[in-house]
Amino acid sequence: MDRKIRWGLLGSGGIVDRWICGAKQLKDVEIVAVSSRTIESAQKMAQKHDIPLALEYDALLKRPDIDVVYIPVPHPAHKKMAIMAMEHGKSVLVEKPACVNAGELTEVLECAKKNNVFFMEGMWTRFFPMMNKIRSFLNDEGIGEVRAMNIAFSFRMPGEFRDQRWMNPELAGGGLLDTGIYNLHFAEAVLGKNPVALTGFATIDSDEYHIQVDEQASYIAKYDKGELVVMSSGVRTDMVDTAMIYGTGGYIEVPSFWKPTLIHVMKNGNITTYEEKAPQSVEGIQDDGFQYEIAHVNECIRGNLKQSPIMTWEQSLSIMKQCDELRRQWGLKYPFED
Repeated sequence: MDRKIRWGLLGSGGIVDRWICGAKQLKDVEIVAVSSRTIESAQKMAQKHDIPLALEYDALLKRPDIDVVYIPVPHPAHKKMAIMAMEHGKSVLVEKPACVNAGELTEVLECAKKNNVFFMEGMWTRFFPMMNKIRSFLNDEGIGEVRAMNIAFSFRMPGEFRDQRWMNPELAGGGLLDTGIYNLHFAEAVLGKNPVALTGFATIDSDEYHIQVDEQASYIAKYDKGELVVMSSGVRTDMVDTAMIYGTGGYIEVPSFWKPTLIHVMKNGNITTYEEKAPQSVEGIQDDGFQYEIAHVNECIRGNLKQSPIMTWEQSLSIMKQCDELRRQWGLKYPFED
């Protein structure tokens, strides 16, 4: 094995704990340093996970012994942090959504080109082995030609927590960029193309809490061969996070589709279940599946690639444009947007 890929963490929020559990499953990952908005937060994360260094952002990015950084900060900071990292010559994995709108992402991609560094949106769903298993059934020997899909991902956040990022428009809250983006990415990953039409409705400011984000939304995408994908997302309504893929000869049910490890395939009147959990190579550390994404980034960096062949810049930009179009229809603009 070549030397380890050396990572820096530009943030210490809750998702970092889960991400580190994935990184620790891999033998070729070295986490060199962690940073945060406060040095105290960085120090707590470093101590918790035995990370050698807790640094301020600028100090971390100036280190020559860091190859790539992971950015798990709130959505509106993705653009600034990614550009700052790439201007320091660092490769970047930024947590989904890549940015809050297509204009921001275009700037980020131009920065990646200018600095000749790797950049990828952290849509971990695309890297689960089960995604390849799903695609293996999208043929005449499987469920036939895909004609329709139903996808939902939504949870209920109590209204009194309206200052939390999921409900705060200043932090690009709402369902679309937190859960809905999984729906759009999953549809593209399965169908391998973008819709020719996209429309829907969102619920905004519907009760006494006056939350100015998409509390819940439903939308439908139409594709060039007439395929229809019906999607729902939200932060104020619990839904079953299952994807259904309907073909001309059967269907595939994908529970917890955003981290797919289990599917039920129905064809010829029979249902067959397939399961592939993320391997746990380190005792006492449980990973939901972040290791797949991290391993892919390491592979790309070793191969001197500037973008992933699985999560391409074009795909990220297309999904971001779809989010923009839905928000345009809903009249939903974040306070910090021009």
